[in-house]
Amino acid sequence: MSIEISEKSIILRRFLMVAYGLSEADVDAFMKIVNSKEGKDVDAISSELGISKSRASLILKKLADAGLIEKQKSNGSKGGRPKYMYFVNKNEVIEKLVKRAEDVCKDLSEIIRGL
Repeated sequence: MSIEISEKSIILRRFLMVAYGLSEADVDAFMKIVNSKEGKDVDAISSELGISKSRASLILKKLADAGLIEKQKSNGSKGGRPKYMYFVNKNEVIEKLVKRAEDVCKDLSEIIRGL
């Protein structure tokens, strides 16, 4: 049985929402960062998602707290508030997502058996 790419994307998005309590906007930001080679900053996420910088900052903090993205101080920062780039260590995140998926499936199996 073959699953279409768009269907796989929907399944992944739903998994992220359920397993990590993410909103649509959180998942959108995560996917933008995953698909970026150099990472994204608050300005890029804000612009690409059409949201305020403060909302983008909250989303990025939530993703970082969940361990899905990492932040690194940007080299271009000159005085004032430091600028951060957000990126995904794909190998680590894949392992983390696989483990979480296994845990969720195990929990769900136990719940179903208890019906």
